Amino acid sequence: MASNFEILRPLEEDTSSTLYLVRDKKRGRESCLRRFKTQKQEEIEGLKELFMQVSHIDSPHLEPVVEFGTDREGFFAVTEGLPPGETLSTILERGPLTIAEFETVALQLMTVLDELHEQAVVHGSLRPDFVRIAGASAAKWRVTLHGFGQGFAGRDDSKEEQIRAYRCTAPEQWQDGTTRRRTDVYALGCVLYEALAARPPFDGKVLKELRLKHIGHDLPPLQKIASHVPGWMCAWVMHLLAVDPEQRPRKAAVARELFERHEAPNLPELPPRSETPVEIAPTTPPVSLNPQPPSSPVVLPTAHHGARHHATSSTIPIAAGPHVAAARAKRPTTVVAAPRKTYAPPRKPPQSAKKNLKPIIGVVASVLSLLLVFAVTRCGQPAPKGKTEQKRR
Repeated sequence: MASNFEILRPLEEDTSSTLYLVRDKKRGRESCLRRFKTQKQEEIEGLKELFMQVSHIDSPHLEPVVEFGTDREGFFAVTEGLPPGETLSTILERGPLTIAEFETVALQLMTVLDELHEQAVVHGSLRPDFVRIAGASAAKWRVTLHGFGQGFAGRDDSKEEQIRAYRCTAPEQWQDGTTRRRTDVYALGCVLYEALAARPPFDGKVLKELRLKHIGHDLPPLQKIASHVPGWMCAWVMHLLAVDPEQRPRKAAVARELFERHEAPNLPELPPRSETPVEIAPTTPPVSLNPQPPSSPVVLPTAHHGARHHATSSTIPIAAGPHVAAARAKRPTTVVAAPRKTYAPPRKPPQSAKKNLKPIIGVVASVLSLLLVFAVTRCGQPAPKGKTEQKRR
């Protein structure tokens, strides 16, 4: 239980959780405790399943999970020590990675994703903020993956933070919330593009613009931005960013094989998948039983094709706001408005029908004129004499 840990000070906070530095009373050492803000039982059960699976994976590229569970305040997870090194986002503020640094980061990220995918675990919200790097030089760098259960949370609810949180979201997540291993491959492509270019592949002022760019594959080719990078490497990163999931490597291990062989399949680019336009009510908040931030984590087990078990997505954008057009009726937290009614103007008769009506109208007008003349003439004639004398008598 969390009562076994003494809170020393808060380290960081976002819209889904708070990280504390704590003292482990049993072990007599410092650890980190992440307190998740959600109170929904479905999400808490999903977090339990997620951390159960992650805790069974022994990898130097994952934080060791010491303990996790629930108490009166909700769900918590405890990891050993302080978060190592710096985030990849912080490092990229100083400029793009060198080729040697990039290879180190890419290989270690694909290694840890392969370990997750082999256990049918999907991260679901991979981005540079959840990649931490420790070490003095590229040869000594150790990359660790974080962010499980945090989802698309930001430091606050501002538009800038939302764009930052969703900048690596795959097209299928924007369209219907689908999350699988190929989704992690797409997010990995976004992370590695940003690592070489020191800028995200997709950007926008509002989430709707960002969504359209992801779905429409509206991004500058990496070779034009990072001209110092070998052509095969740029092509390989762009291959991970294919709009159609079936054109991407099916999992991290396949992406690593291509990387080690310096290969990128020259697949014909398909047009973006068609989607039915869905209007989202911009002022209607997501359905929620408690006043939690809109970026609270949503944790649901989802099955994907070819997996031995059920993949657990740490984050699926269900209650993320009006930019997600989820079409699944079984997801009650998505607010979808009725389709917009289009105005159809009255149909005009064809020109041929107009021509056929002209002679008929002329005949009717002539008959009416004759009847009018006849009536006027009859009214102006004097009455017969016999009838006049009868009236006088």
